[in-house]
Amino acid sequence: MKRSIKISLAVLIAGLIVIQFFQPQRNKGEAFTEKDLVIQTGAPRQVAILLTTSCYDCHSNHTNYPWYSRFAPVSWFLGNHIRKGKTALNLSNWGTLEKQDKIGVLADLCDEVESGNMPLKSYLLMHGGAKLNDADVEMLCNWTELEALKILKE
Repeated sequence: MKRSIKISLAVLIAGLIVIQFFQPQRNKGEAFTEKDLVIQTGAPRQVAILLTTSCYDCHSNHTNYPWYSRFAPVSWFLGNHIRKGKTALNLSNWGTLEKQDKIGVLADLCDEVESGNMPLKSYLLMHGGAKLNDADVEMLCNWTELEALKILKE
């Protein structure tokens, strides 16, 4: 029995070492370009901080990776979240959207934070600073509404 446990442990360790060589591509584009939501809208400082702290790691072309993101299978989990997040919404591409799409994104942003769907609970486990309180949600929603009105007037 002891021999089978040692063999199993050796296989497990070897497997963990081998999977480290299979890492997802990292999301390390330029942090803020001219097409970025925060830049294009001239978002107020507090709104920009909330967006970059709570949204941008998964919904932009640049992720600030924590130290543990270099280890598989955690790296795979994070890579998948980022890929899905950018597919749903990429705030780095704001400047490429049509007016109606921008208004829809703003409305969705407010809806997602108001409902508590975003930021994801799994993200908040390791990024407590990304948690939005009621005042943060109200500030973001007020800002998205004002931005949507600006777009309608253009």
